[in-house]
Amino acid sequence: MKIVSIGSHPDDVEIGTGGTLAMHHDRKNSVHIIMCTLGGVSGDPKEREEEALEAARLLGATLHILDYPVSKLNKPGLEFIKIIRKAINDIYPDRIYTHSPFDYHQVHVGVSESVVQVAKDVKQILFYETISSTTPEFKPDAYVDITNYMDLKIKSVSAHKTQSNRFYIQPNVVRSLANTRYVWGKVGANSNGFAEAFRIHKFIL
Repeated sequence: MKIVSIGSHPDDVEIGTGGTLAMHHDRKNSVHIIMCTLGGVSGDPKEREEEALEAARLLGATLHILDYPVSKLNKPGLEFIKIIRKAINDIYPDRIYTHSPFDYHQVHVGVSESVVQVAKDVKQILFYETISSTTPEFKPDAYVDITNYMDLKIKSVSAHKTQSNRFYIQPNVVRSLANTRYVWGKVGANSNGFAEAFRIHKFIL
Protein backbone atom coordinates (compact mmCIF):
# COMPACT_ATOMS: atom_id res chain seq x y z
CA MET A 1 0.00 0.00 0.00
CA LYS A 2 1.32 3.46 -0.91
CA ILE A 3 0.63 6.21 1.62
CA VAL A 4 1.08 9.96 1.11
CA SER A 5 0.73 12.63 3.77
CA ILE A 6 0.70 16.19 2.44
CA GLY A 7 1.60 19.24 4.51
CA SER A 8 1.89 22.90 3.69
CA HIS A 9 4.86 23.63 5.94
CA PRO A 10 7.59 21.62 7.67
CA ASP A 11 6.12 19.96 10.82
CA ASP A 12 2.46 19.93 9.66
CA VAL A 13 2.56 16.27 8.66
CA GLU A 14 4.34 15.14 11.82
CA ILE A 15 1.86 16.99 14.03
CA GLY A 16 -1.18 15.65 12.17
CA THR A 17 -0.11 12.17 11.10
CA GLY A 18 3.25 11.31 12.68
CA GLY A 19 1.97 8.32 14.63
CA THR A 20 -0.12 7.06 11.73
CA LEU A 21 2.82 7.20 9.32
CA ALA A 22 4.98 5.32 11.82
CA MET A 23 2.28 2.65 11.97
CA HIS A 24 2.14 2.43 8.17
CA HIS A 25 5.91 2.03 8.02
CA ASP A 26 5.75 -0.68 10.67
CA ARG A 27 3.21 -2.48 8.47
CA LYS A 28 5.63 -2.36 5.53
CA ASN A 29 3.60 0.22 3.60
CA SER A 30 5.43 2.63 1.29
CA VAL A 31 5.26 5.97 3.12
CA HIS A 32 5.74 9.37 1.49
CA ILE A 33 5.56 12.96 2.72
CA ILE A 34 4.92 15.84 0.33
CA MET A 35 5.92 19.19 1.82
CA CYS A 36 4.63 22.12 -0.20
CA THR A 37 6.86 24.93 1.05
CA LEU A 38 9.92 25.54 3.20
CA GLY A 39 8.42 28.88 4.10
CA GLY A 40 11.20 31.29 4.88
CA VAL A 41 9.12 33.38 7.27
CA SER A 42 9.78 31.28 10.37
CA GLY A 43 13.31 29.91 10.37
CA ASP A 44 16.04 29.44 7.79
CA PRO A 45 14.80 27.30 4.85
CA LYS A 46 17.96 25.17 4.81
CA GLU A 47 17.65 24.41 8.52
CA ARG A 48 13.99 23.59 8.10
CA GLU A 49 14.79 21.25 5.22
CA GLU A 50 17.34 19.37 7.35
CA GLU A 51 14.82 19.11 10.18
CA ALA A 52 12.14 17.80 7.82
CA LEU A 53 14.51 15.19 6.43
CA GLU A 54 15.33 13.99 9.94
CA ALA A 55 11.65 13.83 10.88
CA ALA A 56 10.86 11.82 7.74
CA ARG A 57 13.75 9.47 8.48
CA LEU A 58 12.40 8.81 11.96
CA LEU A 59 9.01 7.91 10.50
CA GLY A 60 10.45 5.75 7.72
CA ALA A 61 9.07 8.09 5.07
CA THR A 62 10.42 9.42 1.79
CA LEU A 63 10.30 13.22 1.74
CA HIS A 64 9.30 15.16 -1.39
CA ILE A 65 9.93 18.91 -1.09
CA LEU A 66 8.07 21.10 -3.58
CA ASP A 67 9.51 24.34 -2.11
CA TYR A 68 6.68 26.39 -3.61
CA PRO A 69 6.67 30.07 -2.54
CA VAL A 70 4.54 30.33 0.59
CA SER A 71 3.20 33.72 -0.53
CA LYS A 72 1.46 32.01 -3.46
CA LEU A 73 -0.21 29.34 -1.35
CA ASN A 74 -2.86 31.58 0.18
CA LYS A 75 -4.85 31.17 -3.02
CA PRO A 76 -3.12 28.46 -5.09
CA GLY A 77 -3.51 28.89 -8.84
CA LEU A 78 -3.03 26.66 -11.87
CA GLU A 79 0.75 26.62 -11.43
CA PHE A 80 0.51 24.96 -8.01
CA ILE A 81 -2.30 22.69 -9.17
CA LYS A 82 -0.01 21.29 -11.86
CA ILE A 83 2.87 20.84 -9.43
CA ILE A 84 0.84 19.04 -6.74
CA ARG A 85 -0.90 16.89 -9.36
CA LYS A 86 2.48 15.73 -10.72
CA ALA A 87 3.82 15.04 -7.23
CA ILE A 88 0.80 12.88 -6.40
CA ASN A 89 0.72 11.12 -9.76
CA ASP A 90 4.42 10.28 -9.56
CA ILE A 91 3.78 8.37 -6.33
CA TYR A 92 0.37 7.01 -7.34
CA PRO A 93 -0.85 6.52 -3.75
CA ASP A 94 -3.61 4.31 -2.43
CA ARG A 95 -4.33 6.75 0.39
CA ILE A 96 -3.75 10.45 1.00
CA TYR A 97 -3.75 12.29 4.30
CA THR A 98 -3.97 16.05 3.89
CA HIS A 99 -5.02 19.27 5.61
CA SER A 100 -8.62 19.75 6.59
CA PRO A 101 -10.69 22.49 4.95
CA PHE A 102 -11.87 23.28 8.49
CA ASP A 103 -8.84 25.39 9.32
CA TYR A 104 -8.09 28.97 10.28
CA HIS A 105 -4.87 28.94 8.24
CA GLN A 106 -5.60 30.02 4.68
CA VAL A 107 -2.57 28.16 3.29
CA HIS A 108 -3.77 24.91 4.86
CA VAL A 109 -7.20 25.38 3.30
CA GLY A 110 -5.69 26.20 -0.10
CA VAL A 111 -3.54 23.07 -0.06
CA SER A 112 -6.49 20.93 1.09
CA GLU A 113 -8.72 22.18 -1.71
CA SER A 114 -5.96 21.74 -4.30
CA VAL A 115 -5.27 18.16 -3.24
CA VAL A 116 -8.95 17.22 -3.39
CA GLN A 117 -9.21 18.80 -6.82
CA VAL A 118 -6.34 16.84 -8.37
CA ALA A 119 -6.62 13.53 -6.50
CA LYS A 120 -9.96 12.39 -7.89
CA ASP A 121 -8.54 8.97 -8.82
CA VAL A 122 -7.18 8.29 -5.33
CA LYS A 123 -9.59 5.97 -3.55
CA GLN A 124 -8.93 7.11 0.00
CA ILE A 125 -8.53 10.72 1.16
CA LEU A 126 -8.60 11.67 4.83
CA PHE A 127 -8.25 15.09 6.44
CA TYR A 128 -6.02 15.50 9.50
CA GLU A 129 -5.99 18.14 12.19
CA THR A 130 -3.26 20.53 13.28
CA ILE A 131 -3.25 21.71 16.88
CA SER A 132 -2.49 25.32 16.01
CA SER A 133 -5.25 26.06 13.51
CA THR A 134 -7.96 23.41 13.06
CA THR A 135 -11.42 24.85 13.75
CA PRO A 136 -14.20 23.39 15.93
CA GLU A 137 -16.01 22.42 12.71
CA PHE A 138 -13.54 19.57 12.27
CA LYS A 139 -15.65 16.56 13.25
CA PRO A 140 -13.53 13.38 13.14
CA ASP A 141 -15.07 10.11 12.02
CA ALA A 142 -11.95 7.95 11.79
CA TYR A 143 -9.19 7.26 14.31
CA VAL A 144 -5.81 5.54 14.38
CA ASP A 145 -4.55 4.06 17.63
CA ILE A 146 -1.01 5.41 17.91
CA THR A 147 -0.36 4.35 21.51
CA ASN A 148 2.65 2.27 20.45
CA TYR A 149 3.96 5.07 18.22
CA MET A 150 3.43 8.10 20.44
CA ASP A 151 7.07 8.42 21.48
CA LEU A 152 8.17 8.24 17.86
CA LYS A 153 5.63 10.90 16.91
CA ILE A 154 7.03 13.16 19.62
CA LYS A 155 10.56 12.61 18.31
CA SER A 156 9.50 13.47 14.76
CA VAL A 157 7.77 16.65 15.90
CA SER A 158 10.70 17.61 18.12
CA ALA A 159 13.06 17.21 15.15
CA HIS A 160 11.80 20.64 14.06
CA LYS A 161 14.09 22.39 16.52
CA THR A 162 13.77 25.85 14.98
CA GLN A 163 10.10 25.78 16.00
CA SER A 164 10.74 24.57 19.56
CA ASN A 165 9.28 27.76 21.07
CA ARG A 166 5.86 27.16 19.50
CA PHE A 167 3.22 26.02 21.99
CA TYR A 168 1.69 23.46 19.63
CA ILE A 169 4.96 21.58 19.23
CA GLN A 170 5.45 20.99 22.96
CA PRO A 171 5.34 17.27 23.87
CA ASN A 172 2.71 17.75 26.60
CA VAL A 173 0.41 19.55 24.15
CA VAL A 174 0.84 16.89 21.45
CA ARG A 175 0.24 14.10 23.96
CA SER A 176 -2.79 15.85 25.44
CA LEU A 177 -4.62 16.07 22.12
CA ALA A 178 -3.74 12.47 21.22
CA ASN A 179 -5.01 11.21 24.59
CA THR A 180 -8.22 13.24 24.23
CA ARG A 181 -8.84 11.84 20.74
CA TYR A 182 -8.28 8.31 22.03
CA VAL A 183 -10.77 8.77 24.87
CA TRP A 184 -13.41 10.81 23.00
CA GLY A 185 -13.16 8.57 19.96
CA LYS A 186 -13.79 5.47 22.10
CA VAL A 187 -10.68 3.96 20.50
CA GLY A 188 -10.01 1.66 23.43
CA ALA A 189 -10.12 1.16 27.18
CA ASN A 190 -6.56 2.30 27.96
CA SER A 191 -6.73 5.54 29.94
CA ASN A 192 -3.16 6.27 28.76
CA GLY A 193 -3.92 5.51 25.12
CA PHE A 194 -3.25 7.87 22.22
CA ALA A 195 -4.91 8.34 18.84
CA GLU A 196 -4.84 10.59 15.80
CA ALA A 197 -8.19 11.76 14.47
CA PHE A 198 -9.28 12.15 10.87
CA ARG A 199 -12.28 13.22 8.85
CA ILE A 200 -13.02 11.05 5.86
CA HIS A 201 -13.41 12.80 2.52
CA LYS A 202 -13.47 9.57 0.52
CA PHE A 203 -12.86 5.96 1.44
CA ILE A 204 -13.30 3.27 -1.22
CA LEU A 205 -12.14 -0.29 -0.67
